Amino acid sequence: MPQSLEASAIVNLTPDEAFALAHTLGADRISWDSHVEKRMLLRDARALDRGVQVFERVNDGRRLILEYDVWFPGQVSSNHMVKGPWWLADYGEGWHFKAVDGGTKVTWKITYRHAAPFLSEQLGAAMKLSFRTELDQRLADFVAASLDADLVQDAVSGKLPKYARHREAGTA
Repeated sequence: MPQSLEASAIVNLTPDEAFALAHTLGADRISWDSHVEKRMLLRDARALDRGVQVFERVNDGRRLILEYDVWFPGQVSSNHMVKGPWWLADYGEGWHFKAVDGGTKVTWKITYRHAAPFLSEQLGAAMKLSFRTELDQRLADFVAASLDADLVQDAVSGKLPKYARHREAGTA
């Protein structure tokens, strides 16, 4: 049975700025997201958009290839796992951005289903705790990053930072 978790915060950015920051790649992403060791475009992609795949490796060793299926800048995005660890049957992430007094309400949601038919209750409880802790920390990282004017400006610029594409990752 799929499980979902979400976390929200209000940041002092426009929805477009918050969206750009949330979708940073390469060195920019690593600079603010304490769980990400690599996040880069795959194949010949030069920007995120619907149908684009990204590779992500987080600090617990989890490696995922995610494909964006919804992409509306400044509003919402979502992706789903194309390839990942054996213990995940399904995984996806979604971001929602809404202008509010004082900035933008940002909601980050993950949905997952584990693949192990044995010990499913225990595994499900452990995964929920692990994903909840990770989601809360990563959103806190995002809120802190929203205060970094240079990082936000880099994100909004649309220029790809170092190590944002798989084709140039040999030096990472």
